[in-house]
Amino acid sequence: MATVRQRIELIDALRAIALFGILQVNIQSFLHGAGDPLGYFLAPPGALDTAVYLAIGTFVSLKFLSLFALLFGYGFTLQMRKLRQREGLAGAKRHYRRRLSFLLAVGLAHGLLLYYGDILTGYAIAGFVLVLYAGARSRRLLSVARNFFIAYLVLSLLQIVTIERARRAFPFEGDPSALPREILDQFAVMTTGTYLEQLPSRIEDFLLQCMGLVYSVPLFVALFALGALAARQRWIERPQRFVRLWQSAVPIGLVGLLLSALGAWFNYRTMREAPGNPDLVGYTLMGLAFPALALYLAFIVRHRDAPWMQGLIAWLAPAGRMPLTNYLMQSVLMGALLTGWGLALGLVLGRAELALLALAIVAVQIVLSRWWIARFRQGPVEWLWRKATYGGDP
Repeated sequence: MATVRQRIELIDALRAIALFGILQVNIQSFLHGAGDPLGYFLAPPGALDTAVYLAIGTFVSLKFLSLFALLFGYGFTLQMRKLRQREGLAGAKRHYRRRLSFLLAVGLAHGLLLYYGDILTGYAIAGFVLVLYAGARSRRLLSVARNFFIAYLVLSLLQIVTIERARRAFPFEGDPSALPREILDQFAVMTTGTYLEQLPSRIEDFLLQCMGLVYSVPLFVALFALGALAARQRWIERPQRFVRLWQSAVPIGLVGLLLSALGAWFNYRTMREAPGNPDLVGYTLMGLAFPALALYLAFIVRHRDAPWMQGLIAWLAPAGRMPLTNYLMQSVLMGALLTGWGLALGLVLGRAELALLALAIVAVQIVLSRWWIARFRQGPVEWLWRKATYGGDP
């Protein structure tokens, strides 16, 4: 049976894996602004760029963001359990809302100043919803997850129906095969402009991103509730008690991957042939493919006791103990390496090279995280987060 420390390391390692998967998506679209989550093709894609686009769209996009959200809900249960023992339910909710307020402030600053595609703002808003169910029974949490999943699906379908009807009512009159001028201007500003020159565009993109929270927050709440339930019932720590659940994760995950592969192909074809007048079919299918995370999670949980997996978990866990620090640092590094105020490598790197650069950033973060955690209890931003929440150690 796994020890408490091993179980905690597994959760930390999963958090690190999710964080590194998010980077693979973010780095592809960092220079392109709000729009397609995997960015645009500035030139006709070759075989390698096509393969990377389809691989990331199929196996990475949204899956690790969803895993990160699931683990956020998992951490919520653990933190609330500790706080309730000391201060009761009302006091626990009060402290957690302070925690969310700090996260919201950091998310807004991150989105406005570093990267328009910030997820912390949406997480904070969804977290305030989750707090409402802090004292709910397990059956109620499952109902919350189901209802918010349904809301996400309905909103996604309404979005595509509304936009497609608008496209038919007001036919596009330009050249659909040409990239919109604003995308080219955005890329030029990001790769050649100074930080201050990039700032107005980044702020505009972030505000557009915030408008889209009406679609993403229901998904976050659903995943948070599911993660909170997983922690309460110990799905990950004691998988032998939930054999049917983990068996069902495999076909659910495979269906998610199938949807993701179809969405990635449709999206690739649109970005290659009609970026000026894209449809949302591929984008929506990719957005409905989040269940694929169940397949990844089932694989890791099933092999958690294998020596090679134990070694991987031990290496990754320190990075997962400081996720907020590492998430923000990824945006700083992408700016410093890709944009005009840094090395401007975005001008010369293709998609495969960007994917390799993301792996290099991951390697550096793993090494630095291991060095830091060996000397300190938590990451620097996590320390500020704790101080803002509790004024000291809880």
